[in-house]
Amino acid sequence: MATDGQEPYYEPISGQEEGEEEEYTLPEGAGVGDYAAYPYRACKNYMDRFLSNFGWRFAIQMGVMYTIVKGILSSVIGLVQLSYCKKSLHIDGTACQTMGAIAQTPWAIKGAIGVVSDAYPLFGYHKSSYIIVAATLGTSAFFYLAAVPVHTASIAAGALFLANYEIATSDLLCEGKYAELMQAKPKTGSTMVSFVWGCFQVGSLIAALFVGPMADAYNPQIIFWICMPLAASIVVPTALGYLADKKVPEGKEGIDWALLQQYPKIVAFCLIMATVAIGNAAIDIIFFDEHMWQAIYAVSAAVLLSVLAFLWLPRQLAMCNFYMFFSSVLYVNIRGAQDFWFTADESCVPGGPAFDYTYYNTYTAVVGAFTGWVGIVIFQSFMSGWTFRKLFWVTTVLQVVASAFDLLIIQRYNIGWGIDDKTFYMFGDAVIGPAVMMFAFMPAVVLTSKLVPKGLESTTYALLAGFQNFGGVVSSQIGIYATQYANIQTDAPCNFDNLTTLVAVCHCLLPLLAIPLTFILIPDKLMTDTIVDDDEMGAEAKSQVEGGDSKE
Repeated sequence: MATDGQEPYYEPISGQEEGEEEEYTLPEGAGVGDYAAYPYRACKNYMDRFLSNFGWRFAIQMGVMYTIVKGILSSVIGLVQLSYCKKSLHIDGTACQTMGAIAQTPWAIKGAIGVVSDAYPLFGYHKSSYIIVAATLGTSAFFYLAAVPVHTASIAAGALFLANYEIATSDLLCEGKYAELMQAKPKTGSTMVSFVWGCFQVGSLIAALFVGPMADAYNPQIIFWICMPLAASIVVPTALGYLADKKVPEGKEGIDWALLQQYPKIVAFCLIMATVAIGNAAIDIIFFDEHMWQAIYAVSAAVLLSVLAFLWLPRQLAMCNFYMFFSSVLYVNIRGAQDFWFTADESCVPGGPAFDYTYYNTYTAVVGAFTGWVGIVIFQSFMSGWTFRKLFWVTTVLQVVASAFDLLIIQRYNIGWGIDDKTFYMFGDAVIGPAVMMFAFMPAVVLTSKLVPKGLESTTYALLAGFQNFGGVVSSQIGIYATQYANIQTDAPCNFDNLTTLVAVCHCLLPLLAIPLTFILIPDKLMTDTIVDDDEMGAEAKSQVEGGDSKE
């Protein structure tokens, strides 16, 4: 942890000024050797610029965080869930999806984590101590999952909850630090974002390469042994002070009540959302097999949070955030049914795809990562000048088209056309989905950035991220109940008779309802346009979050 005497890790190297170095370009009249050396020279130039602006300590901190913790660990948790449910826990699809909903809860409480860490310096530090405590909990959770034969889905869900808590907490607090540095050095913003995104992609690919083959060859529980040292890795650079989180001065170790009182509605919204999300996890555990009650609670919580958003957030921000939240809910998560159908053996689904985990987790993830990058290139090249509404329309339609390929496989039309399952699946939602996700993610980030109140960027981003993540939880809860209502049975005796209808409704029809909502909730503006005037936004934000009355 940083002290006052530590060399500032973010200062440029002596003799270099921010923005002095430019991106590497090929020289005029470049020859074959120049082209061959271009990847190395470009990468070296990029890392030189990054290190000159942020230093090697911060590079290590971010590299560990986004390659190992968020990249590898979060991907492993997502990829191993199916095989862990089937081979280790021996539970059905709805129980597996319920376990996943509980495990994902920490991502919905990021706003509260941000408020607590900002208001109370744990052991004198606002970030480092929270990361180390979270890493200790996450490492302990992975040790428990690896060493103890777990036979109860709710216990496994609790351990995975702690694992995700480490990732979500570390992600939020490291994000807060690099956002702070980007504000101090605005010319370096793209360099920082590229580094973080690149580290995450590398980590995700590493996870995809080993999870599938190991899940096929061994009990998936063994994978958690690999996760344990990876979860602990963030402790080392954080404890060494590479995050440069300085200890608060004497006399300021307690709760910062002034901060909490400055924006009471934002603070209250974050804490209420966390309470609601944790309540959802508690309901899932207590009523583990009562999926109707789980869905009722989730929908009721969604209504409450939506009403509070419109009451306590600036109007245009609340409308756009509600659209992104509700569009997530409309694409109902039915992974518990779909994943089990695609990987079911011959006795369960005669003549079905029967994908192994190497194909279903590894090959599709690698191809999906590639399509995600293609999506970024297409977006930057052809779509960055579109209106927000047009982008969300195209995203929704592509999402439905990708899901239609899954529907055709379930109906076995591809076999009649002479196309094998593994080839045809590459055009479906699991592989094309990452590109579609990029089309939805990037305009959402741009739109949010144009609407976030000045001076409240970090807290508001955490709040909105938590709200949208809770949309995924609500989608999952509705999907679990829909799977049960459709009488889908994923273990012997299997019954997937209504899977076609379930996919058609949840992935092809309901998402289309998001299109007319754009006319009400999304401004008809180009991505390059100003949405709300800064003065207007500031006045409305102050009125909303402080509880005052705006005056003409």
